[in-house]
Amino acid sequence: MKNSIMFMAILGVLAMLAAGCTGPAGSTGYYKYTGDKMVTASFVRDAPVSLETAPYEKGDDIDVAVELTNKLPEDVPAGKVKVRLTGDATMPNFFTGAKEMLSPLLKKMDENGIANPDEIELGPIKFVGDVSGKITKTITGQYCYSYPVKVKANLFYTAKAEEIGSNLDSGSNPPSSVQVIAITQRPVDVTNNVGELDFKVTIKNKGTGTVVASLGDCFKFRDRREKQELKLEAKGAYNIECEKGGIVTLQEDTQEKIVDCTVKGIDPANLGKVPSELTLTLTNFAYEDEIAPVTIWLEA
Repeated sequence: MKNSIMFMAILGVLAMLAAGCTGPAGSTGYYKYTGDKMVTASFVRDAPVSLETAPYEKGDDIDVAVELTNKLPEDVPAGKVKVRLTGDATMPNFFTGAKEMLSPLLKKMDENGIANPDEIELGPIKFVGDVSGKITKTITGQYCYSYPVKVKANLFYTAKAEEIGSNLDSGSNPPSSVQVIAITQRPVDVTNNVGELDFKVTIKNKGTGTVVASLGDCFKFRDRREKQELKLEAKGAYNIECEKGGIVTLQEDTQEKIVDCTVKGIDPANLGKVPSELTLTLTNFAYEDEIAPVTIWLEA
């Protein structure tokens, strides 16, 4: 009986130890809250009203507002997000009054992951087209934002392959559609008492939107062959150089790019298996995305 009790106690201890090794997603990385959206945008409920039982009449003021939510753990300054209506809502034969607006300061996520959304008025708009009976119109919009993506990763300054651990922990990326999805490195190569380390960074547009050159290039016509480009800057314990001066052109089919980077001048007397901080910053781009549409009803 005592042996059985002892065996069950040991199993309980092992279970608790196993549970203690399992944390929430992202707990080992830099960012507590992650995702593929840095800023989200959606039409505010009842602005416009989307109810067949509450149709608008021709000439009514139709309030249109968009809610912006900053998913980052830091404030996004005013003017970094541009929002507009698209489609019929901007066509003077159908609607008047549509505005293109810039965002106010967007407050960061709090420590509990609670967002602080803000609203932008894009109207009111008025329907000036013909109405026969009851008709529907779809209100569509876009938003575009420009803000650096800072990725907190690891490099291992070691000459032993077996000492290279995880370069990109879960939670290394902030919330963003453009992310670093992989980092791979070689051991430090020591020649003439000087070390050199090569590593590769894979950058990908994981979202449904488009990378454009700047906030000023948002909402413009673009040829399908236009490139999605951005800049990669890498900082760590030593100076780091990345190919093409860090200019990254995403591939058209996969929307990703593998970038070669090199660390030179490494002190071979200071190698070890402890990870060293690597900060990768993605800049010189804006991200254009769609706002989920809403349907309104109109009647004569």
